[in-house]
Amino acid sequence: MNRIDRLTAILLFLQGGKRTAGEIAHRFEVSRRTILRDIQALCEMSIPIIADLGPSGGYSLPPDYSLPPLALTLHEALLLRLALQGISQLSETPFKQERESLLDKVKTLLPRQESKALDQFTQALSLNVPPRLYSTPFLDHLLESVLVKQWVTVTYRSEKGVSQQTLLPMRIYADAGLWYCEAYSVERKATRVYRVDRFLEVRAAPPPPQQEPPASTVLHFHPSFSEVQIHLTARGVLRLEREPHLASFLEQIGEEEGRINMHLHPEEYEWLIHVLLSLGTDARVLAPEELRLRVRTEAETIADHYT
Repeated sequence: MNRIDRLTAILLFLQGGKRTAGEIAHRFEVSRRTILRDIQALCEMSIPIIADLGPSGGYSLPPDYSLPPLALTLHEALLLRLALQGISQLSETPFKQERESLLDKVKTLLPRQESKALDQFTQALSLNVPPRLYSTPFLDHLLESVLVKQWVTVTYRSEKGVSQQTLLPMRIYADAGLWYCEAYSVERKATRVYRVDRFLEVRAAPPPPQQEPPASTVLHFHPSFSEVQIHLTARGVLRLEREPHLASFLEQIGEEEGRINMHLHPEEYEWLIHVLLSLGTDARVLAPEELRLRVRTEAETIADHYT
């Protein structure tokens, strides 16, 4: 990063609140002395930087100070376009009109001579999102419920059938081309993850009486759960590198084998069993015994199905 870009970035950083010289130096990976010179340069440019001395001091900007519109660098514009194009590949997205208008504005925020380079970069680099042909008519409704902390009554279709639940939506996110809603369920008395395309009906509902504060996150992995131990062949390790929820637990043992040690919620065993069955003999469950027997039973059921 050249100095002009760093000076601009420092101003943007200070708009988030008071920062010490050490914090700014760490953010931009330069020395504290360099930051002191940068702050002096900004002051000489008539930027109203407030310097507080003492142990709790630092640098800040006046509350009413705002930067004028800034042009994007080529790489900033590329990253923004990549993010928007990735979102555009989802079957449905919130704020569709705003997304399309923002794509049009990206070029106007870039110096004209670099627009051609942006097009060349975009053709050479892309983000691929798996195409999904599922509609999500309640996506905006759920997102609004998250923002205003609105309880909802829903009809939901899962692998186990259709159910009626009272939920407090807490977070909306996309994963592998699908939209998910993390919500607290009164009926399940736990925070669960729901696929948005499986909601058949969503209606606003009053808060349930005497409801305890819901857990803020879904615990899939926690030391309080039984330890899962899986032995893998070298091929099994390579295949699981593509599994986003398990890749961080992979451990290579020499060149010919590997293993996974993790503390997984028992409710996730059904998902893990299908992953292990897809690996065939490249994976072997060592513990717990419950999981090992369930994998064996499922494998026997599949074998009987093809007899």
